[in-house]
Amino acid sequence: MLSVFQRRDMYDSVVVDREQDVVLTTGQLYGLQVRRELERSFKPVIPFAPHLFGSGKTRFVKSYLELVKSMSERALIGPENISDCEKDRRRSFLDKLHEAVLLYVDLTELKPTNPIEEKRNLEWAVHYLLFKSACLKSGQGQPDPDECFKVFKLRTDVLIKKIREVLSMRTDQFLLVAFDEVGVLDESYGDFDFETTQDGKVFPYNDLFGIIRGLCLEDNVFFIVVGKSEGLNIHNNAISVSRVELTFIPLSPLEKDSIIEHLEKSSSFMFTGSPKVSQILCHQHFSTSELAELLLELTGGVPGLLVKAINYLLHCKLSQDHLLLSKESFWMIMNDSIATNYCVDPLLPRLSSLSETRQRLLKMLTLLALYHIRFELGELVHLSSTFDVFLFDLVTDMCFYRRLIVDENHQERYEVLIPKLLIGYIEQSVNNDRLEWLLLQTLKSQPVEFFYESKCRVFEGLVATMFYLHFCYHPTDSLMFSILGQLSSVWKEMNLKFSSESTAYYMKSIHYTRSTSEVERDTFDINDWKKIVEEMLEFEKIYIPFEPTSRSPDILFKLHGRTSGQNLIVGIACKGRWSLNGIRWNEIVDEACKFLQPVHDQVVTVHPTLHCLLIIMSTKLSTSVATDLNHSSHCYSFGDRVAGVFTIPLNCELIILSESDVENFIGKDILSSLRSAFKSTDNPHSRSIGISTVQEMVLSLSQNI
Repeated sequence: MLSVFQRRDMYDSVVVDREQDVVLTTGQLYGLQVRRELERSFKPVIPFAPHLFGSGKTRFVKSYLELVKSMSERALIGPENISDCEKDRRRSFLDKLHEAVLLYVDLTELKPTNPIEEKRNLEWAVHYLLFKSACLKSGQGQPDPDECFKVFKLRTDVLIKKIREVLSMRTDQFLLVAFDEVGVLDESYGDFDFETTQDGKVFPYNDLFGIIRGLCLEDNVFFIVVGKSEGLNIHNNAISVSRVELTFIPLSPLEKDSIIEHLEKSSSFMFTGSPKVSQILCHQHFSTSELAELLLELTGGVPGLLVKAINYLLHCKLSQDHLLLSKESFWMIMNDSIATNYCVDPLLPRLSSLSETRQRLLKMLTLLALYHIRFELGELVHLSSTFDVFLFDLVTDMCFYRRLIVDENHQERYEVLIPKLLIGYIEQSVNNDRLEWLLLQTLKSQPVEFFYESKCRVFEGLVATMFYLHFCYHPTDSLMFSILGQLSSVWKEMNLKFSSESTAYYMKSIHYTRSTSEVERDTFDINDWKKIVEEMLEFEKIYIPFEPTSRSPDILFKLHGRTSGQNLIVGIACKGRWSLNGIRWNEIVDEACKFLQPVHDQVVTVHPTLHCLLIIMSTKLSTSVATDLNHSSHCYSFGDRVAGVFTIPLNCELIILSESDVENFIGKDILSSLRSAFKSTDNPHSRSIGISTVQEMVLSLSQNI
């Protein structure tokens, strides 16, 4: 039954949330027309989408003209201040674009053709494929290559004229050519005679874009190029060698609201009356919003993965009419290997055979994804002393995805997205790498809101991971654990060895008032500490509240006593201080008031065997704090006064770690790089942090296993 299902889609998927991509693409096509009208020696501009499977490349180019029509003037005339004359020119261009004919060209059909003297000529093969695509589109059948060569003889004007005749187009009518699957050129080295550089290298993409540049000289012809490829590398070569300007189409993953729109607008012809997908899969006890959130959690909003997941759910509904989806049944269905294999099938060969080099880079990319570290377009990763690769291209090569972020200063940066649907397959490829397993499992448990909030929390993440590794692998020879044991007699009595490998978990945040949102992950109230300690926090697991503004420490965990019945609830306040000003006494008191006091009042008073410890881990202490503590770590116990204003409650302790102890725990060089990165922003990009620092984090974490 699955094999029948795989041969076709179960519904007509509607393209949503591509307004930004339409505006960018239309602007580039208009720019080409303007340049063409101004001078004949212009540099063509071509929209380019070098993305991985599932990014929505093919669906976008095939539906582009329809999307332009649906957006009307917004596709080219935005809020910017332009003259009435320019607006009229743009309206005229849009009117002609609405009448344009799309010629879709699948480059997987690109092959050497018969004419002997031109058999390995790429230009002739492209020209023939263009004409063949036009003939097949018009229903005329496949043309004879020999006859075509006699007529065209590599003349672009003759080729375009013949294409117009076949498609019954006027000479002033726009022809939009969409080249898809451009990545096949990576596998065509033996098929064509490419131009060779002085050092004997060939660059097939330079040849292709040189051919497209020649075609752009013809009036009223436009191009979009898409397909998995080393996009940035091609982009830079095309500018310098092919004299073509490529502009990236972002095609970012969809967010929840867009997934809801997709579910509500797409119809399934497999069901009587072609109802909307939301009507088929949802019901009064399972809303479209809930389904959209689950699909976002599973697929990361990647359109291709999303469509496949919906197809599979519709297949299940069609074969089991009584099926009523819920959160539990959704995960039961989609965690099945048949479902996951179907959804990621195009990526399986790549995911299951990671080379040693790519495995080394995997941890770095996972850290970028886990901590939401943004990177710039031209950022390089040094693979060896003689070989660098663009991070932009590396993300695609590793079967991951990118999300474009435009900040308030209109600076464009990217984040790495690793959909949870892929994590299990990546784990199988690195089953002996415990650190990668930990990072991937932590990423898998991370709420999807984390990604779309895009708050960089590298310091908290590092501290949580380091503590976890110490608990699992080095509890007896951990310098940090030794320091905590010297300061706290309760810590010293705890069992510091985790009995099994686990991961960091993300929990609801704690706020003044409970959220009224319908989303299941609402927040805890500040009076819910008894519930948190008794029901939420499990032993031998580390938790991170998923909002950075939580009224709680940044890290929470619960420890067993070794021999006695005592247990310990631990909170770690990670106070990243990256400027000259260190943490002050009033901030320390605030952390104690929002954790030690309510936990004592709500929990410790009814559980006399439970103790509570707050650890202040700050990258920098204020001068007054450091001086008062004599530049050493210090523990405040029951009855001690902190800054003269807060008294430590019964069975509670407060430890303030010195800067030197924090530095030894995290690493001097890592902290130095983080200090440089965070001095002006809460969300540093990787160039601020430094790829070398991210790799150093990987090395530091690896040494703890």
